[in-house]
Amino acid sequence: MMKKYLAFGLTLETEINFSGILQESTAETDVVVTEGIIPKKANRLTRLHRRGVMARFGLTATSLLLNWEGVGTFRVSQGSELVYQNLGTDEGTLRLFLLSEVIGLLLYQRGLFLLHGSAVKVGDDALVFLGIPGAGKSTTAAAFGKAGYTVLTDDLVAIQLIDNNPFVVPAFGQYKVWKNTVDGLNIDESKLEPSFEGATKYLVMQPLASFPRHPVSLRSITLLYPTNSRKKSERIKPLRAPVDLLKHFPIPIQLLTGQYIQKHFQDALTIAQHAEINQLRRPDGFVALEQFVQTF
Repeated sequence: MMKKYLAFGLTLETEINFSGILQESTAETDVVVTEGIIPKKANRLTRLHRRGVMARFGLTATSLLLNWEGVGTFRVSQGSELVYQNLGTDEGTLRLFLLSEVIGLLLYQRGLFLLHGSAVKVGDDALVFLGIPGAGKSTTAAAFGKAGYTVLTDDLVAIQLIDNNPFVVPAFGQYKVWKNTVDGLNIDESKLEPSFEGATKYLVMQPLASFPRHPVSLRSITLLYPTNSRKKSERIKPLRAPVDLLKHFPIPIQLLTGQYIQKHFQDALTIAQHAEINQLRRPDGFVALEQFVQTF
């Protein structure tokens, strides 16, 4: 039976069971998600890894494809159609992959500005944190979550320009935390569920009833660097924003075409005119991180 759910501001109509994970929606359908057979045209290696599996990418005149061997193949078209072929995995894993880079392809087709990072809601504003793997963006989001703030996303950040003002589109209420983060922040492990990504990650479920349904005004973007980095903690000049943000493109780099890069540069400059963009050496240790969160 087809049902409607809300994710990244889009109403998805699908037979996949997202109850308890995504908010239900009564709005007009934005994306139809169906199961089908997808020809093997995704053969270009990417840098995208999940559960140790490297994704392969492909494209046709009308569609973008991602394939994770042993998991699934996905085809997105015109920002409104998503077809998946299950290659032998369980529904929980299928949901995980669909809600990551796959939905990122849809958002790309719909013209949103995409970043690999986390975002939290503080007051009426959104704070975005970026960084290379291990820089602490997910752990930072988890620290805000523990302090009572809403985690808008822990992986894929979608920014929408509304009247030239940047807004973060809420992803969905569930986010992931690493085992060492659970221990370091003294999060009650009994209230968490294991992630489908493996034993080293857990799932935190935020209340669906209160999770934001509408875009949240972007206050700042912070590029996190390791504590031993030589980078200074400082504000980044707007003219640097397009290049610095391009480094955190979250989906296959094969999509960084001339036309997209031109739009990226224009949108990044617009974002930098309305939101602070900073670089910061991450707080050293979990105690310092929680103190950092308290400053907001």
